Amino acid sequence: MRSLPGLAIAFWLGAMVCFAFLVAPAAFATLERDAAGRFVSAIFPRYYQTGVVLGVVALAGCLGRISSRGWLAVNWVPLALVALMLALTLWAWLVVLPAAHDAREAMHRASGDGAAREAVRFARLHRVSGVLNGLVMLLAGVVLVMEVTRQP
Repeated sequence: MRSLPGLAIAFWLGAMVCFAFLVAPAAFATLERDAAGRFVSAIFPRYYQTGVVLGVVALAGCLGRISSRGWLAVNWVPLALVALMLALTLWAWLVVLPAAHDAREAMHRASGDGAAREAVRFARLHRVSGVLNGLVMLLAGVVLVMEVTRQP
């Protein structure tokens, strides 16, 4: 890896892939569903914090290129993609995650139709979270390809 942004994105993508394809499936395969949900919920804040820190590092590296090369010589696409990844991660962490947590807690407290409504709300938020994380992973892959093929 030839750059700070590329290195930060590689670590970020690695952490997301590890969690999505190793940790979460293992938790749900070995623990009872409720315990696995609590375990994964405990990891999510750290997961998003890690993404935000690595995203800020990647963004700072992209911005550093501007100061060293000038505004016109910089490829703005990686910068824009990293900024989008960071925005999506912040939205997932600060908006979607708390709403999903509230829906899950309300689902456990409620009964009958109320529990069913909260279960539907939780499922919708879970899908939104999955889409956001999948999109961030996809964008990370695009940025990595751009970084690896970038001319020095």
